[in-house]
Amino acid sequence: MVIRHREFAVHEALAPYVRLIWLLECDGPAVFGGPERIVADGVVEAIFHYRTPFTMRFADAEATRQPASLLVSQTRRFVEIEPAGAGGFVAVRFHPWGAHQFLPVAVRDVADRATPADEVWRRPDVREVEERIGTAATDAERVDALQEFLLRRLDTYRKPDVSDLVRALWRTPPPVRIDRIAESLGIGQRRLERTFETSLGMTPKHLTRLARFLRACRSLREAPDARLTGVAYDAGFYDQAHFIHEFRSFAGMTPGAFAANARVSALDVD
Repeated sequence: MVIRHREFAVHEALAPYVRLIWLLECDGPAVFGGPERIVADGVVEAIFHYRTPFTMRFADAEATRQPASLLVSQTRRFVEIEPAGAGGFVAVRFHPWGAHQFLPVAVRDVADRATPADEVWRRPDVREVEERIGTAATDAERVDALQEFLLRRLDTYRKPDVSDLVRALWRTPPPVRIDRIAESLGIGQRRLERTFETSLGMTPKHLTRLARFLRACRSLREAPDARLTGVAYDAGFYDQAHFIHEFRSFAGMTPGAFAANARVSALDVD
């Protein structure tokens, strides 16, 4: 075995908020092939290592070793990850509107950073799930431990569902008028903005920027030889300079470099 990747079915009670549960094992840095870059995407991911934690580097920062368990949020900058040894972890990737259902704090308090899990949840609860994941005999046992942990958090912190608000912006092609979307949803614009800051850690306007950027990423992945001007126009950018600026901001590279680099990951916009 060199690198092993698996995805798992999400419990029906978690599915409205959890996009993916997945597992990765790797024998070490040499087989991983160098750092993998993950562009800004606006989602929160919770990661629980049961082997040597990976190293990570946010844009404009030094590489550091990840905690044994952590939450990662990328609203404005990319991150690069790489094994520091024989690695293995199980992770949950939330929908953009999902993470706040499981947190005792506002998402803005963990946004755009890596936060040790025991700074968010009770340390005894984190240690319990870490031990269960670390001593599990099978992948299924690891995933069961993680999902049971999430189900308890969901039952404890259940909050108003904001998925309709987020989808309305996430899936609306540009140009997007925040005030008109707020009106169509029967909510004031200022209330919508406060809800987004608390539940997503960003403003509605910033979410529309990310959605537009990620649409362009998907287009470039599907057709890397496509004309960049066409990709920019179809995604909703108003000119080539704006297109390039957003890629440098969220991915740390130009659109052309992104299209040519297979070691850069981007979330698909639903």
